[in-house]
Amino acid sequence: MPRQQRTTDYHCHILPGIDDGPKEHDESIEMARLLAEAGYREVYCTPHLIKGMYEVSTEEVLHERDKLQRELEKQGIGITLHSGREYYLDEFLLDYISKPLLLEGTTCMMIEIPNNTSVDLVKETIFAVKRRGYTPLIAHPERCFLLETVEQKLPGAGRWKRWLSGSSGKNNDTEPGNELLRYFKQLGCQFQGNLGSINGQYGGRVKASARYYEKTGVYTHAGTDAHSPDAVKNILWIR
Repeated sequence: MPRQQRTTDYHCHILPGIDDGPKEHDESIEMARLLAEAGYREVYCTPHLIKGMYEVSTEEVLHERDKLQRELEKQGIGITLHSGREYYLDEFLLDYISKPLLLEGTTCMMIEIPNNTSVDLVKETIFAVKRRGYTPLIAHPERCFLLETVEQKLPGAGRWKRWLSGSSGKNNDTEPGNELLRYFKQLGCQFQGNLGSINGQYGGRVKASARYYEKTGVYTHAGTDAHSPDAVKNILWIR
């Protein structure tokens, strides 16, 4: 993960009552306190936008961000909150790209790619986002099986192995061995890795992918993707 960015959490579900993150402000404040104690100074609020599930307006996201920021300032918690969203890549995503909520101060539109979508839909959608002048920021690519690399597959089989540091596959270790991943890089996409993935919190398969992406320099951003105070503690190994 990009170590120079460890004071900024680029992916956090810290806003209360927006998605599957905290329900109450007290939980959000505790998340911010824990992040501040761990050395973070900036946090991007990136609630889900999934049609039919999490569809609050941009105005409500900004309102909740401003409200939480005021509470943090009152309590002396030194975290600056920035706005953003995590857009779900499905057949409805293009409806939202006319005026998306980008990561504040950037051209990045954070996009989550589900495992059950088609490569064609992914390519078409990411290309459309790029054509609009935005930079697709792929959320936790290590959790997307469409982006797994040749180096992680057993030769000639449909099973998977754990990628071991220092091993070599059919491709150069410095070049991602997945056609879709290479396509994203050619388009100028950026990639946000979850710190919990490196820690093995999503299982060995995801940890192997995260370690590979870290070694090959795929990641451009790092985030906790935390949804609760307990998640912050587990991800950052706070005891």
